[in-house]
Amino acid sequence: MPKTIPCKSIVLIVIWTFLQVQSTLSSTDKEYEIPSIRANWFKANEFCNSIGMQLVTITNRDENDAVARFVQGSDKFSDVASSFWLGGSDLAEEGTFSWMPNGRLVRYANWSPGEPNNNNGTEHCMQLVYIPRFEQRWTWNDNECRTKYMYFICESKPRDCVEQLKG
Repeated sequence: MPKTIPCKSIVLIVIWTFLQVQSTLSSTDKEYEIPSIRANWFKANEFCNSIGMQLVTITNRDENDAVARFVQGSDKFSDVASSFWLGGSDLAEEGTFSWMPNGRLVRYANWSPGEPNNNNGTEHCMQLVYIPRFEQRWTWNDNECRTKYMYFICESKPRDCVEQLKG
C-alpha cells in the first residue's frame, strides 16, 4: 500500500515553494535600458512596451540605488542635472501613486523634499532626478506627463511563475 503524505507536509511544501518564487521576484536582478530618445511619459511607456520591457518600477532602496548606478554608467547621465521617467503616476487617483506596469501602490518612496506637490495641478507622473544644486540626488519628483520630454528607463518585465520555476 503506498504511503500517503500528511496534509501538513503538502502545505509546508507549497508555502516553501511560494516563498522561493517571491524572493526571486523581489530581487534587483532586473535588466535596464535607457533608449536614445526623449519622450513624454505616455510615449515612454509605449516605447518600453514596444521593445518587450516596461517603465521602471522601484520598490525599495536597493532598487533605487541599482537604478542610480545604472544611470550613472550610461551616456545619458550628466553630473549637473539628470531626470528620467519612472513607471509611476497618480493619474488614476490624485495623490495616490501607483506603478503603471503592475497597478501596485507605491509603498516605498524616495521623494525630493516638498514632493510630490502637483504644481499647478498638472504634475501626475514620476521621475527620478539627480540635480545636486537643488539637493536632489536620485530622489523622485512629480512632473507633467504630456508636455515634458526626457529620457526614461525601461526594465525587463518580470517572468511569470512557470518561467521562474524553469529558470
